[in-house]
Amino acid sequence: MSDANEALRALAALEARLNRLEDARAVEQLKYRYAAHCDNSYDAQGIASLFTPDGRWVVDGEGGSSTGHAEIAEHFKNLPKKIPWAQHYIINPQVELAEDGLSATGDFRLLCLCTIAHTDDADVQDAVILTVDYTDRFVKRDGQWYFQELRGSTHQVSNWDQGWVKQPFRD
Repeated sequence: MSDANEALRALAALEARLNRLEDARAVEQLKYRYAAHCDNSYDAQGIASLFTPDGRWVVDGEGGSSTGHAEIAEHFKNLPKKIPWAQHYIINPQVELAEDGLSATGDFRLLCLCTIAHTDDADVQDAVILTVDYTDRFVKRDGQWYFQELRGSTHQVSNWDQGWVKQPFRD
């Protein structure tokens, strides 16, 4: 009986490890879906659907702050006027799951190539290199992972022709 119990414990431990790996991967995939919606002309409804109803989106620099599906969707509906094109590369995922398996934190980096319109003349646009560090909080509800908070800290916004050496940061 001892061997059977030991085998059951080993199987349960293996299942728990597998569940944690799948959850960590699901959180990463959520972040990648966010980037894909951004690259799809800032699909406002798609982006908002990735957040809890009271979720927060906070990014400094070219970003802003929005809380809840309606505010997040409104922000991204208007964003193509300011950033008509972007390609988001999410890199260096570091996901930490809570012991309860229902929440997680994730650190990610963003390298983004984008077109930014001038605020005083939308017809004048710059090719820009943008880098951001994300520290996000996630929750699992009904078996699905969502952003509770996406928080980005902008490091670099430089025109392509200037680069980060000549133009280390632009507000």
